[in-house]
Amino acid sequence: MPARRVTTVTVPVDVRSGVAFESYRDRTPLLSIWATRPALLVTLTLPERIGAGHVRFARQLADLTARYAVEVERSYRGLPSLSSLTADPA
Repeated sequence: MPARRVTTVTVPVDVRSGVAFESYRDRTPLLSIWATRPALLVTLTLPERIGAGHVRFARQLADLTARYAVEVERSYRGLPSLSSLTADPA
């Protein structure tokens, strides 16, 4: 089986970047992430019918962004990364 291709985009974050969540009564929610330099807008949308894969993706996204937030705050406070604390010193 050939390796899957993955596209990664790295965008520096500044004070004019943000995230927005919009919940609607009769349609699926939206999650938007934007940055101004370089200009970037990512909006996550879902089809009308949501399946188990959509739920898994949303949970993984929530888990990873929570971990990201913890690491950002630790860095801001001058604390070591949690991953460096659990690394095997072998």
